[in-house]
Amino acid sequence: MADEIAVSKDPVARWAERQDWIRPEVEKTAQGAIHSSFELMGPAGDRVRSFLQGEWLHEPLHSAITDVPVGAWTATVTLDSLSAMCPGRGMDAAADATLWLGLLGAIASAAAGLADWAYIDEPRPRRVGAVHALLNIGATALFTASACVRKRNRNNGRALAGIGFAVVALSAHLGGNLVYEHKMGMQQDNGGSAPAESGGTGI
Repeated sequence: MADEIAVSKDPVARWAERQDWIRPEVEKTAQGAIHSSFELMGPAGDRVRSFLQGEWLHEPLHSAITDVPVGAWTATVTLDSLSAMCPGRGMDAAADATLWLGLLGAIASAAAGLADWAYIDEPRPRRVGAVHALLNIGATALFTASACVRKRNRNNGRALAGIGFAVVALSAHLGGNLVYEHKMGMQQDNGGSAPAESGGTGI
């Protein structure tokens, strides 16, 4: 499968496309589960899907709200760095607050991203979106761990946040590739059908 889909000019996207341990049937099963969750909600499910995909906003919701976790976590690692050089309770408290804001934003971004990803049919962007989602899950786990250990060992919390931010940067690059190369998230008037995915799952 790698030879078939690994044709991106972007080396990071080529790496994502070659993750053959993510089987196509698993991707399709996950997409089907998301479809089923909307269907189980009946008419409300279509409204939820429409909301998550940003039809009311006239642009993909995922793209609009990914700035919240990315921006908040950028502030977290910046404040962590400043606090490490010039210790102060104020910067530590601000770093903690932005970390939690990022976690809340990541949950919303993930829901919107999965609602988009579930309707990608083409193998290449579907795979890049799957890797994008998994990286976002990993980054969110690292920031969650950082939030949990900060009171006991702030240096460990800072280190976990730094690693998480590196993962977020990699994931954001893949999200940008989905928009730029695959035109995912280019909202169109589609008569109520699901629009293309805007970058995967989730911060």
